[in-house]
Amino acid sequence: MIHPSKLVAHRGYQAKYPENTALSLTRAIEAGALFIELDIQFSGDQLPVIYHDNDLQRVSGQSGSVLTMPRAELLTCPAYEPQRLGDTFIDETISPLEALVDILVANPEVTAFVEIKEESIEHCGRALIIDSVQQILRPVAKQTVLMSFDYPLAVAAREAGWPWVGVVLQNWDDLNHAEVALVRPDYIYTNHTNIPEDCDLTGIPTLSGAVLVTYEVGTLELGQQLLARHVGMLETFEIEKLLGG
Repeated sequence: MIHPSKLVAHRGYQAKYPENTALSLTRAIEAGALFIELDIQFSGDQLPVIYHDNDLQRVSGQSGSVLTMPRAELLTCPAYEPQRLGDTFIDETISPLEALVDILVANPEVTAFVEIKEESIEHCGRALIIDSVQQILRPVAKQTVLMSFDYPLAVAAREAGWPWVGVVLQNWDDLNHAEVALVRPDYIYTNHTNIPEDCDLTGIPTLSGAVLVTYEVGTLELGQQLLARHVGMLETFEIEKLLGG
């Protein structure tokens, strides 16, 4: 069993429910998650939805792009991962970012990592995205971490005064990247496979002021190995399994 303070539910309870849906996020919290992670894309009319891909095929089972459709239409689209889960959750639909506010208000002990996708940054520009996301999430600002693979966006979030900011490393060596330093990140995300085997995490200056979160952690054994190496938190699709459920 791993303590819930060390675990992040990746796209909610993705192992059992369609990712990035209100259902998946809520079920992760019901399973015991104190930290959840979700992805944000922007619609054709430049409004945020909770979704990972820019293409609708994998999650919604239809052709089209999130980036070109109006949000009102997107919110009627299913989000049920048909190839993985069949038609079991066909009634689940894409959620607006505002749905996260409702979830966090109802669960004040929970923190959400909100990853803003690079395709939407190119689509809308960083200034619009930061303004839009901050306006929506302001009621739960202390429960949300804004993060991205796009380091300038993370810098912009920090400069805008958002209380919690993170980066997702493009490369392990980017721990020494000047823009990563400018972010002064509270959290640094990386795939666990990116960490060199002989690396002493306690000796890296950039990590002294940030929590290192590794993703794609699917087993208790791997999770315990990473924590023993001084990884701060583990992101997993298998939240209940790692909680010992």
